[in-house]
Amino acid sequence: MRNAEPKSQSLLTSAATGVVAALALFVAQPGASLAAPAPLQLIVMDPLALQLSCTCVSGTGQRRYDLLAAHLEKSTGRPVKVTFDESLALARERTGGQADLIIGKDAVVRADAAKAKLPIRPLAALTDRRGDTSLKGVFLVRKNFAGRSLTHLAGKSISLGPVEDEEAHAAAQRALTAANVRANFKTAGSMDAAAVAMNDGETDAAVVSAFLPVLLEGCGKLDKGSFQILGETESVPFIRVFASASVDAELEQKISRALLEVAKQPALLAALESKSGFVSLREETVNAWTDWRGPGRAGFVPQLPQKLPEKLSPLWATSLTGPAMAGVAATETVVVVPDKSADFQRDVFSCLDAKDGRTLWQFNYAAPDEVDYSNAPRATPVIHDGLVYLQGALGHLHCVELASGKVIWKANVFDDFGTQRITWGCSIPPLVVDDKLIIAPGAKDASVVALDRKTGKMLWKTPGHAAAYSAFIISTFDGVRQIVGFDVAGIGGWEPATGKRLWEVVPTDGADFNVITPIIFGKQLLLAGENNATRLHRFDGKGKLVAEPVLKNKDMAPDTCTPAMADGKIFGTAYGELFCLDAATLKTLWHRADDMFHDHATVVTSKDRVLVWTMSGDLLLVDATAAEYKIISHLRPFAEKHPDSMAHPAFVGDRMYLRSRKELLCLRPGGE
Repeated sequence: MRNAEPKSQSLLTSAATGVVAALALFVAQPGASLAAPAPLQLIVMDPLALQLSCTCVSGTGQRRYDLLAAHLEKSTGRPVKVTFDESLALARERTGGQADLIIGKDAVVRADAAKAKLPIRPLAALTDRRGDTSLKGVFLVRKNFAGRSLTHLAGKSISLGPVEDEEAHAAAQRALTAANVRANFKTAGSMDAAAVAMNDGETDAAVVSAFLPVLLEGCGKLDKGSFQILGETESVPFIRVFASASVDAELEQKISRALLEVAKQPALLAALESKSGFVSLREETVNAWTDWRGPGRAGFVPQLPQKLPEKLSPLWATSLTGPAMAGVAATETVVVVPDKSADFQRDVFSCLDAKDGRTLWQFNYAAPDEVDYSNAPRATPVIHDGLVYLQGALGHLHCVELASGKVIWKANVFDDFGTQRITWGCSIPPLVVDDKLIIAPGAKDASVVALDRKTGKMLWKTPGHAAAYSAFIISTFDGVRQIVGFDVAGIGGWEPATGKRLWEVVPTDGADFNVITPIIFGKQLLLAGENNATRLHRFDGKGKLVAEPVLKNKDMAPDTCTPAMADGKIFGTAYGELFCLDAATLKTLWHRADDMFHDHATVVTSKDRVLVWTMSGDLLLVDATAAEYKIISHLRPFAEKHPDSMAHPAFVGDRMYLRSRKELLCLRPGGE
């Protein structure tokens, strides 16, 4: 246990012993097979497990995982061997390296697995006695401390828990940053040591897990009533069940079912100190890619595979005629593809059958004017409620019926509002907000406009700056729901109901082209650009962005690549380099220079994988959990035929859609 005295234990449950005995009788029979199911190795790192915790406080820190193991044996038909240790590395030393299931604090297990280069995936979260699956850190100070809030810690010394204990380390630093407090940090070897340092006057405060103070009192490490809780951190995930690659899909299903059945067993709930047992964390797949960067415009795909097959064989392919500027939008039944005629005179949008790539309908119109980097559409179509919104580079906007391609209404983002066409054309996909379609003409009196998404009628317009090239998002900050996006000057927020501009932040390090999509980062906003680099901004408590960044990284300064997040890290490309930043500090963890990252690239993440699709046609799967640049798979799906592509991949179920300037491929990245 990382916050108590080290303990470890290994046992074979009584149920497993029964299996062994039965096997011995079976072997004694003539002609009997010697085969027997191999034991599942369960490593328990939960600091509240009976074998790892202090037992001084009745009903707390005495979780009986041996009883859970017996339950798993009965449900899976496999013996379960349990090893208790606060360290995954030490536990695996005693198991010969085997680790099928791991139960412990989310951040600790992930950190240890990353060090061991052990791929893991979450299966379930354990609820505590209140039904929560998360944990907070608490700031402890002595009883006579002169202060009643975190702001009084400014300039003080604070002992933090180990780096891998997120709630007592990174979350604590984020809480102080949000409170605009600068303090002197000392990282302790354990949370016990952090608390003792505070108690002995070596530091002014300590940060420990919220469950720990009562145990520290019970064990006599802190005098009862000698301290107070000054504040707390945000919630972080607490106890999780992880499976390693040795657990196949069939076994995973059995284990997951068994974990959910715990909720129906009162005795087992009591033994695990849990209100409602386990909550499933098995990753659901994205079943519709109906917008730029997928659901929530977040660039996150739960179903990225652990590795790509050696060769990606298309399920089907279809020919295209225009440059690969825009990605597709897709559902389980249809795929909508933006394209350009071979003579560059017409915008072409095709709706294909997702089963075989057969054309269901096609819509085209004259769009001959020249634009830098081709006049082909560069905005992802947006599918919503039976309609699809098609945006062309020259400003043409059509709302068509998804089932038939019939035009419902049309507009021109530039011409209808009397504004000049911007250099690289209209790149912003419309944003659906309730019954509105948000567009950005960039006119002086109509910088941002809301149309009725069903009729095209203007609902409101708001004055402001010329348009940029970045997609808008919709979110709620400090309880204020708002549209957030870039214009040519900077970033802003708008009220969805009226279009009223709520705030504006203009960067101080020169103007950017503003191509990168803003990224929602908890209660904050992550922004990036080639002149102002990557920075994290907080809100002021009233829904307005604070101009001064909370954190900044000057290394990663992308011009067109929107970063994505995985495993507590941020990944993105900029001018020939792939970067990995620590999400908690924005410090560069590693970077890799390669010619394939020189031009535009798209980055998509899952919890432990990063998929990079480059303009040169390189498809990379990178380990997000590794401490350094680690390619798991590297393929070139279009070989050398016609790889040039700025089009974002799309993911639906087990399928991935990739396009080049001449072809659209429907692929199964997880293999056949």
